[in-house]
Amino acid sequence: MKARTLMMLGGLALGAWGLSMALEGLRPEHFDLTDWHNEQGDPSTATHPASLPEIDISFLRCGSITLPELVAVRGSLSLAPRVIVHSSVLIRHPQATFLYDTGLSSNIHDYLTHRSLFFRKTLANFTLEQPLSEHLRQRALKPEDIAFALLSHLHWDHVSGVPDLPGVPLRVNRVEYEAARYTLFAQHGGLTRQLLGNHPLTCFDCTGPTYEGFRSSYDLFGDGSIILLPLPGHTAGNTGMLINRANGSRVFLLGDAVWVAENYLTPATMHPFIWSRVTSDDATARQTLIDLHNFALAHPEIPMIAMHDGHLQEAFSKQV
Repeated sequence: MKARTLMMLGGLALGAWGLSMALEGLRPEHFDLTDWHNEQGDPSTATHPASLPEIDISFLRCGSITLPELVAVRGSLSLAPRVIVHSSVLIRHPQATFLYDTGLSSNIHDYLTHRSLFFRKTLANFTLEQPLSEHLRQRALKPEDIAFALLSHLHWDHVSGVPDLPGVPLRVNRVEYEAARYTLFAQHGGLTRQLLGNHPLTCFDCTGPTYEGFRSSYDLFGDGSIILLPLPGHTAGNTGMLINRANGSRVFLLGDAVWVAENYLTPATMHPFIWSRVTSDDATARQTLIDLHNFALAHPEIPMIAMHDGHLQEAFSKQV
């Protein structure tokens, strides 16, 4: 009888905790939207070359899961479906054809089989739609045609397409790699480390000048066309990519600084249950949301697209 009572009390306590977490996610948060211009300088000071190259951008959607909006955007009361995708971006620049993140590989489920049931049913719960290898095949591209894959960060779901890229070099922010050696590489039974395999990997440093209000930058090709910008907090070295080109709008790829546009437009985090499990530094991640919020206000003409934002990726693809 005593054991049954303890089990009942434990169940009630767990239920109360779950209800508390659910209700907490419906409560909007206040962000201190400090004047961005005073904090980081004039965001219009970046110089853009008079002659930019033509750059083609293609989102390669590999998988997805549909969640209610209140999970993706804290404070939302909407149950409207939001498609959270797993994508790679194929970028054709005159100096290189490369990928930003890698989507999902054809054998990704083999890597997930022996992970915990909780992990597979939460963060690793998705439908594989079209692996990276098939996207490349349809475009008559072989792995050797890809100069490198630039990883926004080293969470497992952004390196999950690497097994479909035999021999392709990888590039990652040095801050991200150094932090991952002591944290991410050990998570989920070493999943990220296994997915990276023995691919050649080089690190870059975002130690260049301030750019569009962001504190530092790295000009990938030295021509002003591909600018890498640190967007930390989700992970230590999550890196965004601002693409300046002659044949279309500028495009800002955000990695995992946000899930969907409402996260920086409101601004708002994800539901705290998700946010707390995917964010390495809460305060820094919130400051990044503020920075992106102010950038969006200053540049409404620039598409700002996160790597899980199915709606904006689809809308952009229809315009191409």
